[in-house]
Amino acid sequence: MIALASLRQRWRSLLGTVLTLTIAVAVLTVCGLLLASAHPVSPSRYAAAPVLVRPIPPSDPEAFTEPRPWSAEDADALAARLSRIDGVRTTVAEHRFYAQLLRDGVPTGDAQGASGWSAAALGGYALREGRAPAGSAEVVVDSGLGIAPGSAVTLLTARGPEKFTVSGTADGPGLWVSDELARDRAGGVRLIGVLTTKAVDLEAVAALVGGDGQVLHGDGRAAVEPPADARTRWIGLQVLLAVSALAAFVSVFIVASAFAFATRRRHRELALFRLLGALPRQVRRMIRGEVLLLGLAGGLAGVPVGLAVTAPVARWLVRTGFEPPTFTVAYRLWVPLAALAAGVLVALAGAVAAAWRAARVSPLDALREAALDDRPMSRLRWLAGLAALAVAVLFGVAATGASGPDLGSYALYAAMALTTAGSLLAPAILPPAVRLLTAPFARGRGATALLVRQHTRTAARRTASTAAPILLCVAFAVLVGGMVKTSTASYGIGRVADAGAAAVVVPAGTPGLSDAAVTAAGGLSTLPTTLYAGPEPVPAAGISPAEDTLFTVGAGDLPAIHQPAAADAPLAAAITTAFADQEGWTLGGSYPVTAADGRRYSVLVAAVLSDGPAPAGILLDRTVVRALDPSALTTAVFRNQVGSELGGLGARELTGPAYARADADEDDRLVWVFTVILIGVSAGFGLLAVANTMIMASAARAADLRLLRLSGATRAQVLGMLSAETSAVVLVGGGLGIGVALAALAALARGLSAQIGAPVPMTIPWGTLAATVGACLVLAVFSAGLPALWRRPA
Repeated sequence: MIALASLRQRWRSLLGTVLTLTIAVAVLTVCGLLLASAHPVSPSRYAAAPVLVRPIPPSDPEAFTEPRPWSAEDADALAARLSRIDGVRTTVAEHRFYAQLLRDGVPTGDAQGASGWSAAALGGYALREGRAPAGSAEVVVDSGLGIAPGSAVTLLTARGPEKFTVSGTADGPGLWVSDELARDRAGGVRLIGVLTTKAVDLEAVAALVGGDGQVLHGDGRAAVEPPADARTRWIGLQVLLAVSALAAFVSVFIVASAFAFATRRRHRELALFRLLGALPRQVRRMIRGEVLLLGLAGGLAGVPVGLAVTAPVARWLVRTGFEPPTFTVAYRLWVPLAALAAGVLVALAGAVAAAWRAARVSPLDALREAALDDRPMSRLRWLAGLAALAVAVLFGVAATGASGPDLGSYALYAAMALTTAGSLLAPAILPPAVRLLTAPFARGRGATALLVRQHTRTAARRTASTAAPILLCVAFAVLVGGMVKTSTASYGIGRVADAGAAAVVVPAGTPGLSDAAVTAAGGLSTLPTTLYAGPEPVPAAGISPAEDTLFTVGAGDLPAIHQPAAADAPLAAAITTAFADQEGWTLGGSYPVTAADGRRYSVLVAAVLSDGPAPAGILLDRTVVRALDPSALTTAVFRNQVGSELGGLGARELTGPAYARADADEDDRLVWVFTVILIGVSAGFGLLAVANTMIMASAARAADLRLLRLSGATRAQVLGMLSAETSAVVLVGGGLGIGVALAALAALARGLSAQIGAPVPMTIPWGTLAATVGACLVLAVFSAGLPALWRRPA
């Protein structure tokens, strides 16, 4: 087989390409297994209930919001009807509210909710010591906490710290209070558990529930996982998808560059095949055969590597917060097989252009071009490069007017298109750029500058092939870091504008601030809640009269929302202009909603706010929100002075600038970890490609280097010439990469400015830029000099 024989002769020069494919397949194997394992997991507290019934969830799976609740009365009625079905032993409507154990004034444990004691049966939990809770000041705790019955404990609730007595301990994690207390604190009901004595007719259960809820059984019970876990899993999904897409794109780009260069080196060999009678399709078949073998070699090496590192990576994702604690790896055979196939397809995709060009050149043209690149830019290459440039412009323009996730996606697509355009147009850009860069040295003593200038002119394609991975490495390292820094800057600008305060009180180890913490802080705050229009969640917030000054009224009367109203009167509210435009609500209109307590209300629009920062689309009086949502927690409190006593309240104080920077914000931490992963993947692949391409390029110039040595040049002079030429190519390629990143970042900054209504500066990660260019320079110079060090003049 010609392809196999050819690979045997050139295996050393292809090691870097095989290593790239190996790493790519390993990355795809890891990401594939983790993606296949990233499915919801039912909380252990429902493990003993074979059937769960919950309200109709929102239509958007990425809402990360609890479904619209039933009222306590409606839930009791539905549970009573379900209990009469044959085979049902009992039903339990779970009343659950925010509660967290405090030890020495510090919130502890993963349990951030308490339920009525009857709900312990849904998890199969039973008492180990003591008795069930009774009254309004008793609690059952996990026996693993080491707290004996009769001990006094403090629970942090939405009201603040409250004293309880431990009436007993249970053999499972959680906090349980009396059913009466849970019913009073929980508001609405979001789950009914069905305990059975035998198999139950699920169709009968579904018919009884009708359109009021959703029946879950078996693996379907995982749909009730906490929204926080669902959000964490979604973040992990985005990380894995981004890493997979970036690894695939970079792999195709690198393999394409490597094979284009390798095929260019073999034009004389391919010309001989043509002269011996080989047809174009036979040449293409031979190259595809070589690529197929390389793809299989890289894939077979990458799959076991990926399988070996998947479990450690999964544990790391859980530790860093990209996956919930319930995440486990599920090994499936189709994933490594798919990764292996993807590696082969990546290799084939990367070599398509090289095979096509090698097969279409006539034998005499190939022999002539082997010595000189007199046509470095074909018409097709010009057209493809300009088309990629046009696509980049379109995505850049789209990014300036986009919002949300589309903004970052368009900026990334623009960078990909610009990278492709830069690599295609590099043979036309590099020679004049190198001549301009070396112009100050052209008249100096020695021939180094002259040789550098002439080599880049006469071997433009080879030079472009060596610059392509540098362009890629620099562009994506700078782009990813810059996107995060620019986006973070925009968040800081928005926070500073929203805060306007000397100090900000934020949660510390809790999901939010209790009323006691808000009172102790003594500043301005809002109390977020969720209303429901049908099953769809609508963010809302409660404000006190003190916060009215933060908003500009476009029409109506904002203070009217604070006026007392009759028990059956509509809830007076203010809405933002954006919400009014989106939902069609108008001043004076009355609209039905369901609140967090599961009851239905009418909202009367008393005021419409002008455009500007607002915590939610609907604003209600704070006392109204507290009545509707007994477990609601405040996000932050803004104060005009520093210094407040917050001990034992699960809160801490930040200065205004510190809050704007949000250095300790969990989302920012996840974003930065995400950034490091993406930079590591892109820069790692890029540096590998730099080394591989430089070694191949220097090896291809063996005859030229040997001639220089025979002409009297010393080894040091040859190395100096190679170092100077490589440095020039790195600087030009790095400059093109910086240009790609800056263009994409400029579009991102402009889009963010339009989105938040304030100028957002484009932030360049100078440290990342310097480190990446420096690493490329050192590695490229070292790799380019290796063949010269190995060889001796004939």
